[in-house]
Amino acid sequence: MTNALTNPDRFFAKLSGRDPNISIPAGIVLFAAIVTGISIAVMAGVTTPSPSAGDVVAFAGGFAATGFIRGFAIIFVSWLLYAGVFRAISLLFRGDGSFKRCLEFVGYGFIPAIFAAVIELAAVRFAYPKIDLASVDPGLMMQTLLQDPLMQASDIAGVLLLLWSAIIWIFGVKHAYNLSKRTATVVVILPVAVYLLYSIVIII
Repeated sequence: MTNALTNPDRFFAKLSGRDPNISIPAGIVLFAAIVTGISIAVMAGVTTPSPSAGDVVAFAGGFAATGFIRGFAIIFVSWLLYAGVFRAISLLFRGDGSFKRCLEFVGYGFIPAIFAAVIELAAVRFAYPKIDLASVDPGLMMQTLLQDPLMQASDIAGVLLLLWSAIIWIFGVKHAYNLSKRTATVVVILPVAVYLLYSIVIII
């Protein structure tokens, strides 16, 4: 498993000699989905203003639950989308391989997503107590929290970890579709770059 992070080329070359098996990647994605769901749930719980003091627990709890479901779903949808887009682009370059194999290899690339969610969760945990709740408009709680240096650092870490995932995916796509490293890089970088640009636009 460590080789998937440190030497993905060798890792996927070795797996290519075996039949496709998505059980381990599915477990990785499941764990990433749970941690991401918890992170977004905590964020939603502490930044959502409640309509009245008596409804604080129920109101915040409802948004936290919705946040968890959203975060959980995002990871699984991302897994399918990335694998699907990588397959589509690979076919344009005459890549030869199955979607199941691509889905398997892309799943390993979600290991850095686990680190990203943990870092964001820790950032929220330490940044939120520093906010002076009496002086902040409840409707602007999210913006206030995101302006904290710890949250900004976690955003940067998230981008770097996504790039780490991209490196893993490059070698995964290379071996899944028998492509050159250069071609696999093009296949992976295009959708990842689009996602990063979209994320930046949303943040701004």
